[in-house]
Amino acid sequence: MKLLRTIGGWFANYPLFVSMLIIGLVIAHFAASQRWPVLNVSAALAVTSAGDVKGTLTALALGVAGVSAMVGGFAGVVVVFGLGSENDRFRLLRRKGSRRLRANWVSVVLSSFTGAFGALVAAVIVVGFGAEPGMWVLEACLLVTAHAAVRLTCLLAGLAGIVDAEDDDHARNTNTVPTTDLIGDAPPPR
Repeated sequence: MKLLRTIGGWFANYPLFVSMLIIGLVIAHFAASQRWPVLNVSAALAVTSAGDVKGTLTALALGVAGVSAMVGGFAGVVVVFGLGSENDRFRLLRRKGSRRLRANWVSVVLSSFTGAFGALVAAVIVVGFGAEPGMWVLEACLLVTAHAAVRLTCLLAGLAGIVDAEDDDHARNTNTVPTTDLIGDAPPPR
């Protein structure tokens, strides 16, 4: 169980590790598709009813670029929300989270931009050099974008938890009746 917690900590706290793992998985997929052609997505697209493989991959690449840009825009909103909040809980989060939290915030934005620009590059590669090399760049961009979206959702859930706790504290303070209101300021007569 401790090993799983350690592995989960690496995935949660070191986004660069996850991004490098994604690139490694794409390289492993490429190597495996050289040995077993059935794993090659580009070859599979060539025999489908899609017909124009270049057109299909270009459209997919532009779609991934759009999704990446959308995730990047939402990441900016979430990061500004986390950085700009001035209550004590957010200050504590920023102070205690320090470098690891900053790495997560930068990661969602950087991964989104990487996915968006990389997908545009993939579209150019598909048009200029063929479907095969462009498909591998597109696969990496799709996975990096998915990584950004998942990490962003986790960050948003954490920030929402802080807001919920702050709202609970506010409601508790609002609903608390001071003791002096119940028994009065003056001591009872003797």
